[in-house]
Amino acid sequence: MDFSDPTDCLSKSSGELSYKVLTEEDVLLEKLKQIEPVVRLVVQSSEELFSVAKNKRGDNTLQATQLGKLLLKALKNGSGEFHCYFPFHSLNPYVALLFECAEKFDSVLVLSSTTKLAPSEVEKEVEILNGLVGLLRVGASGHGFKALIKRFIRAEKKRAHSLDQYIDALFEKHSRMVVIRVDLYYQPGFFNERKNLQLDLARVNADWEKLRKDLHKGLPIKGMLGFACKLEYGHLKGFHFHLLVFYNGAVYREDVVLASLVGKHWAQKVTGGQGRYFNCNKKKKEYRLLGVGMIGWSNKELVSNLKTVVAPYLIKTDYWLRFSINCGRSFFRGNMPKSEGVRRGRPRRVN
Repeated sequence: MDFSDPTDCLSKSSGELSYKVLTEEDVLLEKLKQIEPVVRLVVQSSEELFSVAKNKRGDNTLQATQLGKLLLKALKNGSGEFHCYFPFHSLNPYVALLFECAEKFDSVLVLSSTTKLAPSEVEKEVEILNGLVGLLRVGASGHGFKALIKRFIRAEKKRAHSLDQYIDALFEKHSRMVVIRVDLYYQPGFFNERKNLQLDLARVNADWEKLRKDLHKGLPIKGMLGFACKLEYGHLKGFHFHLLVFYNGAVYREDVVLASLVGKHWAQKVTGGQGRYFNCNKKKKEYRLLGVGMIGWSNKELVSNLKTVVAPYLIKTDYWLRFSINCGRSFFRGNMPKSEGVRRGRPRRVN
């Protein structure tokens, strides 16, 4: 299933986004995912990654192991782009450690290409790079760093487990649910000034609070069973939400219509015409692993897709990129339904 975020192409009459492509933010996220395992391997290894070699002319050249080459590639990304595109976020601890250690070296060579090194610069560069590796290993072995990693992993698992249990609890009370997925955005240019992002964040949180209350009141659709929502921010897209809403499958069937109603309510009523949305249910035929629409508890495949593909999308970035704690909450879900015990013939959990 591909839930890539949409572009700015939209229908001006409804505020509905029409198609999706990868943005530079998506590319940066992929870079983050590639950097983290490289740093892990570096700090777990003990070999010397860089050395001086001689070319055919007898000049000094930089020799790097395969892992050393991967580290050089990671360093070329630099930290500037990440902080520019994701100013509200904390980087994965391994990624943050890499850039923090690199910045301690007074050398532009660390964050630039080594292919243009003059022979006279090679020995110094090898010393710097091996020094960086040593600093990484020392930093990763510290108690504080290990505790930080544990907190990152624990928070991610806790949120995933909470959402998994929440879906199970909803299925305990309802044999069929209509699951809709809507991405909620603001019109292009709404946050262009970016003079006070904290003020913008306050406006966004107020809009979310209004939408949450409306959904509970039955606006625009009566009888919401539950919801899960993730707030995200990107330099290009600004603040946006990924929203999952559950309705009773014994009452409703047209998931595409329901998703459209929620999206239009956000775009027109909640934001006063400043919002836009993407109706994921409208594209469900294109998903390789379908986990939205009408889902019955007995359909193990659809339930599994919902729990292992669709729902985790709401927290997919948290291990690599996480909202800073001073920004407040970024993940929301409804209250856990009161348990009425296991229904006859129904498993409590569907894996």
